[in-house]
Amino acid sequence: MTSAGTQGMVGISIRGTTLRMAESAQVAGESRISRLSQGRVRTAFNFVSLQDQSLIRRYAEDINRLYETADFQVSSGVFILDANMVMIKKVPIDANLQGERLKNHVHWEVRQLMINPLDQYIVDFEPLPADNAKDYKQVVVVVARRMVIDYLKEIFKNTDLQLRAIDVDVFAAQRVLAGNYEVNEDEYIALIDVRKDNLQFSIIKGATFHLSQELDYHQDGESETGKHDDEHRARLISKELRRIIIDYKLGKSVEDMNAVYLYGDGVTDTILEALQNTHNVRVDRANPFKKIKLASQGSDPIFQSQPETFVIPVGAALKGL
Repeated sequence: MTSAGTQGMVGISIRGTTLRMAESAQVAGESRISRLSQGRVRTAFNFVSLQDQSLIRRYAEDINRLYETADFQVSSGVFILDANMVMIKKVPIDANLQGERLKNHVHWEVRQLMINPLDQYIVDFEPLPADNAKDYKQVVVVVARRMVIDYLKEIFKNTDLQLRAIDVDVFAAQRVLAGNYEVNEDEYIALIDVRKDNLQFSIIKGATFHLSQELDYHQDGESETGKHDDEHRARLISKELRRIIIDYKLGKSVEDMNAVYLYGDGVTDTILEALQNTHNVRVDRANPFKKIKLASQGSDPIFQSQPETFVIPVGAALKGL
């Protein structure tokens, strides 16, 4: 949401109470992941915790502890917000609008959508590549509550890191995909963040953001223990992905995707195999280290067996590089 530097970056993500960091660096003109680490925060980062100013120091201590233990060398950081903490929307814009006029129009569009005054939000946007067949262009607009951004700034004032940018998880994941996989301009790829309580779907066309949607788990799929089983999650993924494809006229079935990549803490062999057996399209774990080189210190088993859990912090670390 803000620009990052180019000498190296530490990507920071908090999912539940799991804190992950990835450090990138430029080596001989090539982006590499130089360090990875995983720890915990004592309190999950969400809208509820933002009401407690006393937690600012605690978050800073938890981030510093992991930063120092892993011996990170880069002092610039990018923090990743969960998509459910922001609003993401594509807005059609007159193709001739530029500069301040474009900014004013985007802000006008946002005011139509928000209940509270615009000064309570931080608005960022990025124009998408122009389609010569259309007389308008589209911009991806991200709206975050100002209180969230201010809270994060206060956290990082108490850390060894300088907060250079704030990003959103779906964009970080798409950055990882574009950096590791071949993506053709006219092909659609689905990325699915499998989480404990919900699923986050995003679609890219080529390497460009196309859409994102979230699906919460419902009571009807719970087992006797109150937990969703993996086969139910796989069915939910198939059903919701098919609905998205049809609703947005991307095709008629999941097979119209060029590929489907899963990432996040909830990815299991059972979910992956169920989807692979159901759909005649490539379904795989997203691997942030497929092409992007990883330093040897990342040989801890979790980095090898569950690389998909580091998609978000790696995507953050790659921002601006």
